[in-house]
Parts: sequence; C-alpha cells; structure tokens
Amino acid sequence: MHIVHIVHSYFPRVGGIEIAVQHLAEEQVKLGYEATVMTSNINVAGSPKKETINGVNVVRLRSIKLLYNDLIIPMEEPLIKDADIIHAHSQNSLFSIIIAKKLKSKMHGKVVFHFMAVDAFKSHPHFFIRILAPYYGIRNTRRALKIADLPLVKSLRDLEILRKRYNVKAEYLPDAVPEHYFTAEKADPYEFREGFGIKQEKIFLFIGRMHKLKGPHILVKALKYIDEDVAVVFIGPDDGYLKKTLDVAERLGVRSRVYMLGYVDEETKIKAIDSAVALVLPSIADHVEVYSLVISEAWARGKPIIACKVGEIPYRVKQGVNGLLVDPLDQKALAEAMLKLAHDEKLAEEMGRNGRKEVFSWREIALKSIQLYKRILMSG
Repeated sequence: MHIVHIVHSYFPRVGGIEIAVQHLAEEQVKLGYEATVMTSNINVAGSPKKETINGVNVVRLRSIKLLYNDLIIPMEEPLIKDADIIHAHSQNSLFSIIIAKKLKSKMHGKVVFHFMAVDAFKSHPHFFIRILAPYYGIRNTRRALKIADLPLVKSLRDLEILRKRYNVKAEYLPDAVPEHYFTAEKADPYEFREGFGIKQEKIFLFIGRMHKLKGPHILVKALKYIDEDVAVVFIGPDDGYLKKTLDVAERLGVRSRVYMLGYVDEETKIKAIDSAVALVLPSIADHVEVYSLVISEAWARGKPIIACKVGEIPYRVKQGVNGLLVDPLDQKALAEAMLKLAHDEKLAEEMGRNGRKEVFSWREIALKSIQLYKRILMSG
C-alpha cells in the first residue's frame, strides 16, 4: 500500500500539523508501508525538492503563500506515479484541497480527508477574519467532503459539528505521542531549574508558538495575582509575539519570573514537563486549538492541564478530573487555577494520573489508520 500524505508544510518546519503528519507517516513506514508526503516549499528555505527523511519520501512543490499558511497555493503539478491512499490534512488548507483533487483524478486512489477546526473562524478575535473567513471555511469544508471517500477528525468537537451541521459521519483518529513519553525516566525538577537559572521553586509551563491567539500575554498577566515563588516557563518558537509578551512582563513588574527557552529538543521538553506543576494553555480562539499535542504530552508524563475553554480543549479536559478550565482572557481565573494546583500537590498528581489514561501512542494511531485505509479500499 502506498500512502500519500498532503500537508501545506512539513519538517523542518515545526508546528502542530507538521509534527502530527511526520509521526504518523514515520510509524506507517515502520509498519511496512510506503509513505510519501506531498508538501510545499514554503517556510523551508534550502530544503531539497525531493528527499527521504526517516524512511518517508518527501516531495516539495513550488508554491506561493497569500498571508496565511492555509492560503498556500501549489504552482506546479504533483509529481507522483501512484497512490492507493491519499490522506489530505486540513480542509481549511487550499494546498490540501487542490492537490487532493488532482491526485484523485490522476491516480484514482481513495481519499481520506482529516477535517480540522471546522467552522472555527466564526469565533476568531480578528474582526475581518471573523466576518469574511467563515464563508471560506464553509466552502472548503463542502469541497473537501465532495473529494473525501472517508472523512476523519482528530477532534470530538469537529466530529459533533460535521454530524450536526453537515449531516456527515466521520471517523475519530486523534493525534498521539511518541513511545518515549511513556517510558522516559522522571527528571529532577531541581536540576532543570538550576540548568536554566530559574530561581522560583514552582513553575508553570507554556508550550507552543509565541502567537497572540495562543495567549502568552494572558499567562504573563496572571502572574501579577500569584505568589512571588511562582514562575512561568515558555517553550516554543517565536511567531511574532515574543517581544510584546516580554513588554507586558516588564510593564507589570513580573519579568524576573518569566523564562523564555525558545525551541528545545524533546529531552529538554520532557524535563520541563516533569518539573512543572501543570501545563497552561491560555489560548483565546477556537481556530488555534484543533487537537493540542502538548496536552497529550503533559498527560503522558502525569501532569494536569490548566486551559481556556476554546476549540477541542473542553472536549478533552474535564473540569476537576484531569485539569482545570477557565474562560478565555480571564487572567484572574487563570491565576486562581494556577494557585489551586500550586498549593495542592495531591490534587495535581491525581489529575495527571487521570489524564494519562486518555493518551495514545503513535503506533496505536498508525495501526488504526491502516485499518481505516483497508476498509475503504475493500469497499471498492
């Protein structure tokens, strides 16, 4: 079986969708299947047009980008000879829509389409996006549904919306975590803090892009309501909001309790999770929380979640069971949730254990994907 994944950007570009597609494709190769990723040349200057990465064939098409990654458009024909399964990722991506349609007509392979953040533009905080983008989103969802032989979702929110608004039954295939998140030895929090010069004993962790919609500034603002022995550690690449976040910290007088580590390797990230009281996701828009991989990573390490009620998050994080939920933009409520777990170690441990029960490994998800592919291939 030859599986062709379609995604608008891929490794070495780092992001949620890029990491998810990479892990899924690599696990499928380990299971003995051929996997190719068809992607754009956007955001990966210097990468070759064709290469093989960890057994996965990568083909990058010359493309143009109109402001956003979802508006990446291929400028050349997909160069591929055969495909049994065409697995397209994100119906909001013009790249995925265009390439999936072309490959289906040329290869006559079965199309599996992963739907993400369905109709999520309606709650976007940017006025013009909130007014105009929903029409784009609805149109693309309908186009993808016409192409798809099997619709997939990684979010229970999207599963519900497709059923209620589009009368479509989709299969649930969520993202997962690598096996070493379950097996790595627990880190020493003291050593982690010493290594990065963190003076405070208790830390809360943010993992993600430094982007306004991810709410890093909200987390910084929450610090002004929290004890002096508490710090926040940010891990992730700058997506245009690092300076503004630091400016907020300076203005509020909490800069000494804010640590920016940038992009780190997997080993360091696991040590950071182990050393934190909890993972905090202060996101403010549905669109940026399709299926948070970092929630799974934190749960796999036995850590609770504090998060805003946006996107998929309320479908996974259960209040008082595996984490705490607050309203978006409510910095005081966020601070109260952080203080609750900082002062109740047993509660934090219990929530972390409960979360661990809900995490999948990428091998499990890859096996399920193959089962779904075979089912639609046998249906003729």
